[in-house]
Amino acid sequence: MTAALPAALPAGFTLEPATGAHAPEVHQIIAAEQVAAFGFCADTEEDARAELEPPPTMDSLQHVVRDGTGRVVQWWFAFHVPGDPLLGTGITSDPALPDEVHDELTAAGWGLLLPWLTDHAPDGEGPVRAFSGCPAGATAAQRRLAAAGFTHQRTFWEMLGPVTGASRTAAPVPGLAITGAASSHDVHGVLNEGFVGHWGFTPLDHDSWLALEESQSGFDPAFRFLATIDGVPAAAMVLSRRLETEDALYVAELATLAPYRRRGIAAALLAHACEIAHREGLGRLSLHVDSENSHDAPSVYRRAGLDVRCAFHGYIAELARPHPAPFVPGT
Repeated sequence: MTAALPAALPAGFTLEPATGAHAPEVHQIIAAEQVAAFGFCADTEEDARAELEPPPTMDSLQHVVRDGTGRVVQWWFAFHVPGDPLLGTGITSDPALPDEVHDELTAAGWGLLLPWLTDHAPDGEGPVRAFSGCPAGATAAQRRLAAAGFTHQRTFWEMLGPVTGASRTAAPVPGLAITGAASSHDVHGVLNEGFVGHWGFTPLDHDSWLALEESQSGFDPAFRFLATIDGVPAAAMVLSRRLETEDALYVAELATLAPYRRRGIAAALLAHACEIAHREGLGRLSLHVDSENSHDAPSVYRRAGLDVRCAFHGYIAELARPHPAPFVPGT
């Protein structure tokens, strides 16, 4: 079912709810946007499918915009993870759209998404905080985010490195044991505690966290790892198969508890990840990290042989409550 865009928008564009069936088309515009910024695409079609098929515990709003030829030219999305006060949203566009049309469509998108976010925000005082992002170098996207009330807060790096004999080896850590296919409860507990104080992080209960993990592309329950020192949990890591088609194993999450930092445990986990990548026949290791990580994680990753391949800017908008009635597609 398609719904007409508001009359003020260019004629010939239509709006329809987006589902997992739209993944190939949505990935095409994700790829076009990233190729324009980076010269390559860092995301896969399965990444797009995972975003379009969130877990049932998550509230989300997703639409695609088609031009007069039926081609998808924009993807509008907003979501709320239960328990997280920071809501997510974004508009991904075909960079080939003429600027004037692009601006009008984007303004309409925010006219739908921002009221939805305030409607679905958890109860609380003060403004609703919404997170969005765009590829570094996508200057037009940055301008449109600013026009919608977003301000740049952070830059996140994708880091990538080869799997080599050296990267599969780390200095011994006394008392360290790494267990695969670890209990989700054990891994969740370490990650929840280990990420406290990181920008944008809010602890989630186990079931909400697990539902989110299982919905991500490349999820494999065998790829949950618990690191212990003399039998006591010290760190945890979650790997993913999301980049197998790109010859890479992905580190989805890695955190060390405060009393065990600066002992080489993270380096040992990264070496373990490289060993697993080698066993799986993969030649590279990839991850994302906050460039301003408070524990200097990028330095740890560089020592493990990873370098920055591309960057994404993170933006925050603070939305007032209450808000005008949202635009309803088809009205």
